Amino acid sequence: MAISGTPLGAQPAPPITPIATDRLVLRPTELSDAPALEKIRGSEETTRYLSHEPLDPTAVRDRIASDRERATASTATVFRHAWALELRATGQVIGEASTWTTRTPPEPGHLEPGQAALGYVLDPDYHRQGYGREAAKALVNWLFTERDIRTAFAGVFEPNLASQALLKSLGFTPDRWFTAEQDQSGKGLPSIRFRLDRQDPA
Repeated sequence: MAISGTPLGAQPAPPITPIATDRLVLRPTELSDAPALEKIRGSEETTRYLSHEPLDPTAVRDRIASDRERATASTATVFRHAWALELRATGQVIGEASTWTTRTPPEPGHLEPGQAALGYVLDPDYHRQGYGREAAKALVNWLFTERDIRTAFAGVFEPNLASQALLKSLGFTPDRWFTAEQDQSGKGLPSIRFRLDRQDPA
């Protein structure tokens, strides 16, 4: 279903302001992030539960360029943004995240108005240290407050128990189940869509 934009949403969105958390800065990805992202998205271990196979350096750079084009074409209500997860202390990029309502802005996607999705991936060297939860929490808050999203979704392959636990810790609950036969990524794994509804003051 098409996402209906507001008059504000029909205009190009203002540039993304980086998000600072206790330990991270989340900012739009840049071509200079390619070496760090090549390590992450080129690894079989890391991409096991992503929607793509390991990417070579050229594919990673093409992906970054495409993400930047999509961000430029995004509006306040129809968007796709890629975020580098950078350590505040050192500036090192340790992961990447995405927030989107559509694959190809400014064309609307299949989500209802007021809905968006997020995804995230970390360098395995930084697993089990709370960075993924810190980043996901910040992006959920950004969606709810900066883009007036009412419902956030996140898809997880069923064997990815760590990501399921992360989402549940933020209040996400299972919303839909998909069989391995319904998988469109080529991984052939069952998956779960999690959702979190914004809690507005009564």
